[in-house]
Amino acid sequence: MQEFCREICRVRGITTSFNGETADTDAEGTNRVFVETAETIGRPIFEKLARGPRQRSDRIPRQLKNGSEVDIYGLVLHGLAFLKPGLVTIEYEEMRAAIREVSAQSPPQLQEVARVLKHMSDIAATDQSSTPVIDFDEEDKLLHVTDPFFAFYLRWGSLNS
Repeated sequence: MQEFCREICRVRGITTSFNGETADTDAEGTNRVFVETAETIGRPIFEKLARGPRQRSDRIPRQLKNGSEVDIYGLVLHGLAFLKPGLVTIEYEEMRAAIREVSAQSPPQLQEVARVLKHMSDIAATDQSSTPVIDFDEEDKLLHVTDPFFAFYLRWGSLNS
């Protein structure tokens, strides 16, 4: 909440107390506040997940419909962001459909996506700056988005580094 208040004040140029007055913003200002707040609170873990584990070999570049080129970790995160999740559980087929929506190429195989989700889940579990933002159930092929700040970032943040 404090991040939103701070960003509203920054966007509106407010530097002193308002003494009970309201600091309303229009739709454009509200969107700007959401985007800037998302960048502040969600980008670090997003970048860790997008990097994935240490690479043993070059990752295959994958083309997105928006013209960007990412590796499979970026593709999975773009698919997840396409869903604009809250604190939800996402089934594998729903995730695959989202990846299909953002990818300019055919989607990766189930094993590839499951492997990436497992690695991301491990990265999230070992990140010492927060509680895990996602959890992947390998057996049932379910992805749980467990962190509200990460869900907010997926909805409002800039996915391009």
